[in-house]
Amino acid sequence: MLQPIKFLAPFIFALIPTSVFAADVKVELMTGPTGVRYHFFDKGDLAFGWETKRPSKTDSKIKFCIPAAFTTTTDTIVGIYSYKGNVYNAKAISKTIGGAILIEGGKFEIFPIEKGAKFTPEFIASLRERRASLFQQYQLVENKTAASFKDKKKFQMRAIVKFSDGREGVVESFKALDFQTFNRDLVALGVQDALYTDMGAWDEGWFRMPSQEKVVPIGNDRSKTNKQTNWAIFYQR
Repeated sequence: MLQPIKFLAPFIFALIPTSVFAADVKVELMTGPTGVRYHFFDKGDLAFGWETKRPSKTDSKIKFCIPAAFTTTTDTIVGIYSYKGNVYNAKAISKTIGGAILIEGGKFEIFPIEKGAKFTPEFIASLRERRASLFQQYQLVENKTAASFKDKKKFQMRAIVKFSDGREGVVESFKALDFQTFNRDLVALGVQDALYTDMGAWDEGWFRMPSQEKVVPIGNDRSKTNKQTNWAIFYQR
């Protein structure tokens, strides 16, 4: 059976066999109660990873790639982070960025940092012992509750998500909107936990068309792609 998937420019119309989804990204259309449309990039059975060296588009095992943590004006990663057990910026925890993501064994967990209290010496030591990766970002949804943001500026929005029914992946808006609208739509669509990812001028990402070598770019701005410092990926083990 063939399933049609519609993409906005520069996306194309495609007919993709559903049998290939186990090893590829499945792209679905969603519409929030506000009428805003979204793409959901369903991770499916792929592993989740985080890299501090730009992933290669020629690596056929990487199926999806987006910028993740914020980048400073001096081209470094904002906040505490761990890359495969190597911990950096332990004394530069951002207490204003209220969420984080822990990545281990191809799986991820989103959690609140409790104004930095989560990062105890014991917790940091456990990152080293487990060779786990971690970075800070805004948590948009916590346990099915939308976070409240004072910032009313509008951007194209994107978030790493866990749905209540077990699905995991990334939700991206078609157009610019504010955090309140995005966060509430995520909850209404069934998201249990969500973590923002770097957008604006740093928003360029890409995904690999199922069972093809064609790489499709995503993100509406893409003007500071060269300034990106870190990337969340879905990959085939």
